[in-house]
Amino acid sequence: MSSIYRKTVLPDGLKIISESIPTVRSISIGLWVDIGSRDEPDGLEGISHFIEHMVFKGTTTRSSFDIVSYIESVGGVINAFTTRENTCFLAKIIDLHLPRAVEILADMAFNARFDRDDIIKEKKIIVDEINEVKDAPADLVHDLFAQSIFGKHPLGRPILGSAKTVSGFSRKKVISFLNSNYLRKRMIVVASGNFRHSDLVRLVKKHLPETISSDNQKYSTAARTRRIRPQLHPGVFVTSRKTNQIHICIGMPAIKFSHPKRASLLLLNSILGGGMSSRLFQKIREDMGLAYTVFSYLDFFKDIGVIGVYLNTEKGHTGAVLRAVFDELEKLKNTKLDSTELNSAKEQLKGSLVLGLENTSHRMNRLAKHELLLGKYISIDETVSQIDSVSSASMRDIAVKLFQPDKLTVTVLGPVTKKAVENSINWQP
Repeated sequence: MSSIYRKTVLPDGLKIISESIPTVRSISIGLWVDIGSRDEPDGLEGISHFIEHMVFKGTTTRSSFDIVSYIESVGGVINAFTTRENTCFLAKIIDLHLPRAVEILADMAFNARFDRDDIIKEKKIIVDEINEVKDAPADLVHDLFAQSIFGKHPLGRPILGSAKTVSGFSRKKVISFLNSNYLRKRMIVVASGNFRHSDLVRLVKKHLPETISSDNQKYSTAARTRRIRPQLHPGVFVTSRKTNQIHICIGMPAIKFSHPKRASLLLLNSILGGGMSSRLFQKIREDMGLAYTVFSYLDFFKDIGVIGVYLNTEKGHTGAVLRAVFDELEKLKNTKLDSTELNSAKEQLKGSLVLGLENTSHRMNRLAKHELLLGKYISIDETVSQIDSVSSASMRDIAVKLFQPDKLTVTVLGPVTKKAVENSINWQP
């Protein structure tokens, strides 16, 4: 799909970014705030996610039902999510209803009521959500891995917070954090679909006020703490628990999203565990039959990246699957990729990118990610060109740089001891 990228920065720092696509009838729009769980002070862990929930509970002019029905009644969807670095409120609607989407997102972000009774109820709901994660080992192991690799750094905290911190939230604490962090200079309005950029700018100027509602202004706290680059922690971390399977996360530091060899890393991840034809899937699931789920992934933050592997297996197979993963890492370091595998990986990555961009939601997320992590936009053609230019030698260089035993973090959840896991690891510097 042909598209036109535009960016406007208002005098107060709020950014409006659009990708106009005249051949579609939908619009995906997100109000992004550059605030996430890594920005939360001690004792307020989980408050960004809590605010994300609370804005749906009602504004000064709308009930919770009014908020969702305002979009759903015209066939749209409205949602939100919180990450370790960002919070996003989003809507997807047909192109006729862009004014409605901008209005409701602005109302939620700036005029949320934060009723005390709603706060009490939502605290119970989120504590239930936290307990649900504890009962889902395939999810919990990723939180444990973050704690392992990032240590006491805020990136190691669960996005949801803990039952203790969430239970301690008061209206004053919530409003104080909101007023200190939900500032227009940290906001980005991003949209993709069938509309004109000038119309989006006009609507944002009309509906997004310069301040939060006056009722919420009576509380304030200090500005956001400066983000400090984390120090990663290699080692073996085991949480022994009676589960049906052993859940394993293996990770190492990676290059940042802004690194010039990002395309090489994306291809490396694709070959390692990015799909059913990847080396890990074929080796551990198809050849060895030792895991139902196995994949690799990349996590990018503003100042660091992580490449990881997740898999689950039976108790007696822990050593075998760990050795299989390490063997594949060594092969990527020591063996030149043949042109067939490299070209196949390139086509897979380009195809995945292009197919994903058939969806305006994916395009909106891509625009936001580029702005937040790069401060600029990279076109599809430029991205494809970067992928095509990657050589086997470049990928091998990245593998040698990243896949180092002394940088390895292994997190295991299940009925196994730390000693047993350590005895299974035969990967040496």
